[in-house]
Amino acid sequence: MEQQEYAQRGYLREDFRLFHLKGAMEEQLDWHYHTFHKLIFFLGGQSGYGVEGRSYPLEPGDVILVPQGCVHRPEAAPGAPYERVILYLSPDYLARAGTAECPLDSCFTLATARFRFVLRPQEERQALRRTLFALESASAQPGFGQELLAKSLLTQLLILLRRAMDAQPQAVESLASDEKIAAIMQYLSQHPTESVSIDDLAARFYISKYHMSREFKKAFGITVGSYVNSQRITKAKELLRFSDQQIEAIARACGIEDNSYFNKVFQKAEGITAREYRRKWRGQ
Repeated sequence: MEQQEYAQRGYLREDFRLFHLKGAMEEQLDWHYHTFHKLIFFLGGQSGYGVEGRSYPLEPGDVILVPQGCVHRPEAAPGAPYERVILYLSPDYLARAGTAECPLDSCFTLATARFRFVLRPQEERQALRRTLFALESASAQPGFGQELLAKSLLTQLLILLRRAMDAQPQAVESLASDEKIAAIMQYLSQHPTESVSIDDLAARFYISKYHMSREFKKAFGITVGSYVNSQRITKAKELLRFSDQQIEAIARACGIEDNSYFNKVFQKAEGITAREYRRKWRGQ
């Protein structure tokens, strides 16, 4: 991961965290990513939102879904009114709190599979809004059962959101300044473990590899290789947490045949080796 090009922002040590922000953006943010999932409920103002290289015009009531590892940025002009509620969500918590029949991270999985990241709920809008504000209130008011109440409301919110996505599969249409580069981003996002070279990618999309590399870096502030590695590391972390596969097998499952290269990329991204990451997560 090339941190000087492509920044990880924010951190999350809790199961989830909620922010209600009413102030305008002080400055424009570049493309960045998180190691957790993120929901943004757009309440009002003037803003769009960019996710994975595509820009979405927003209307009050829209919900932006940002799965972990996805590059994104708010597109509100500095000083413009911009009210939103933001939820940071731990992937580990959602995995523990859900069931096989009702995985609580399914709204993020579905957004990635469809490559559509902004929802404009219709029938579910008022129910989502009521549950969101109840969650905000429960999170801010100490009292008996506060944590359990907040988590139960979060569960309701995620189930309502998934139902809204099922009822409206097309979501909100997006735009891109360069459709071919956006299509490459989509392909890489949806095939994170596929072993693909720059030459193969350029041939697949009928584009010069030099032009592709230049325009990709210009659009997202990151090289194609760095983006591919970020997606692979996100997948590797999931396997390290929830499977008992050997490190070498995980590397191959993430599209990296060379185990030493995998360890180098992982340590550069996370600051620790893959083996240390697994031990740390499992509390050893």
